[in-house]
Amino acid sequence: MNGYGFRHAARMERIKLRSVRSTWWLAIAAVVSMAAAGAGVGLGYRSHTPVATAAQILNNSLGGAIAAQLLLGALGVLMVTGEYGTGMIRSTFAAVPRRRTVLVAKVAVGGGAALAVGLVASFAGYLCGQLAIRGTAIPAASLGEPAILRAVVLTGVYLGATALIGVGIGTVVRHSGAAIGTLFGLMFVPMIVAGLFGESGIAVGRFVPLLMLLNSIAVTSPIPGLFAGWISALLMCGYAATAILCGGVLLRYRDA
Repeated sequence: MNGYGFRHAARMERIKLRSVRSTWWLAIAAVVSMAAAGAGVGLGYRSHTPVATAAQILNNSLGGAIAAQLLLGALGVLMVTGEYGTGMIRSTFAAVPRRRTVLVAKVAVGGGAALAVGLVASFAGYLCGQLAIRGTAIPAASLGEPAILRAVVLTGVYLGATALIGVGIGTVVRHSGAAIGTLFGLMFVPMIVAGLFGESGIAVGRFVPLLMLLNSIAVTSPIPGLFAGWISALLMCGYAATAILCGGVLLRYRDA
């Protein structure tokens, strides 16, 4: 993969990403969903008895990531399937014949954008939750505390990784509806299955994305039996790499 070819492909991907309206709507919706969840949690706890802790407010304020992950995952999917749906993918491959270069460019541009949006969304959820409890007896959650900052940052990383999983699934499936449905299924079905086993399901549940998010990543301290937040975030990045690798292998051998 030569440097010029990658720069050319990346420039094309940036133009396409900015020019598609769904990109902006999905990104805005992800930030708004996180901010709304944070504000809703803070307002709900204002008159709560007993008085909530800083950790409770933070953990629940980041709960909007459940919706945000689906929105950014869909954004990742559409970066690939949108071109297949319109037939533009043939023009892309004509301009950049090395398909691997095209996929790497999509990963770099889409991943960078999704990580930025994910971090903005995560901090929005945190800030709105904190603003909503101002003037109450509830203690503030300071970003100066490592556990607080770690939860907020890792939630943003998780959201960025979900978008990359979407890119991988989109490359494998190539159809928008089917790829988004596959992404949603992979996020929710394993959690339901793990839940059927109760406490004994923790051994499996610590590898399940949504359970990692709610009980390990977007919390100040993981529940017993789950990985530390940073390990769960790395595991999500591993899932993204696996999905992209599978997509890359199929992209090389299938017709456009």
